Amino acid sequence: MSISSIDETKIIAKLQSMAISNKTPSDMLRYLTLDLKIEQQLELMKLFTSAFDVSLGEVTAISGWWHDASAELNDNDINHYIGGVIKDYLKASGK
Repeated sequence: MSISSIDETKIIAKLQSMAISNKTPSDMLRYLTLDLKIEQQLELMKLFTSAFDVSLGEVTAISGWWHDASAELNDNDINHYIGGVIKDYLKASGK
């Protein structure tokens, strides 16, 4: 799925809103993969980098996760690896 810049802005806002609502990274990734049908791992990582002001290196764990548990990392793993990045973003942004 190709994302337009307007859609990307809305998706980023949704991810930030989900973070504020204490949704887990795996919840956010399921929203992207199942609801929005985004299947490219790099696209998922780019959305997280934009939403949470981090580098690709900080979210590379996303490449090891998939919603059907067929990849190396499960929900608990991805929540552990990416959760800290999101907490840091929330703290830095005062949210």
